[in-house]
Amino acid sequence: MMRRWWVVLWLAGLGTAVWSQDAPNVVGGGQAERLRIDSMRQQKTAELDAEESACLSRFAVTDCQNEVSVRRRQMLSDLKRQEAVLNAADRKQRGVEQLQREELKAADNVQRQRDAQTRTEKSVLQDRQKTQDDKQRSHHQRAQPVKSQAAVAKTGAVLNAETIEKNRQAYSDKQKALEKRRQERDQRLLDHGKGSQPLPLPP
Repeated sequence: MMRRWWVVLWLAGLGTAVWSQDAPNVVGGGQAERLRIDSMRQQKTAELDAEESACLSRFAVTDCQNEVSVRRRQMLSDLKRQEAVLNAADRKQRGVEQLQREELKAADNVQRQRDAQTRTEKSVLQDRQKTQDDKQRSHHQRAQPVKSQAAVAKTGAVLNAETIEKNRQAYSDKQKALEKRRQERDQRLLDHGKGSQPLPLPP
């Protein structure tokens, strides 16, 4: 009977050792601690089961089993306490992470509001500048024709060839009409007998 108990104990220890060697490679931190606790629970449970089986070969079976049960309760209580500490640490960590997420979200919202306000202010400034530029351009365009007309009136250099030719023709027609009126006046004076000499022609 004792031999069977040692075989069970040895197999349980071997399985637990192999399993616990692979576990830390898979996960880290709190998860690794949980795996250690589960491994310990399985190992201790296997040991206590083997001891309980060994109690059957003793004379005082009930006392032996009661002793194993007390140690089992203590072991489970200790492991539960360790798990409670881990759970509390996990809750605290999740709370810290939640606070960090909320702070980041609040900071992101503040930054977005600042960016929107900056864009609005920039847009308002651009609109004001455009309005001012439009006013200046309009004022300049209204003043430009006045300057052009003044320059034409003073210099006469802006007139095109057709206008110049029309002006010459009009001047020539006026001179001819004036000369014709002078001749008619002179003829009337001669016809009425006032016999004075006609005025000399302009050069």
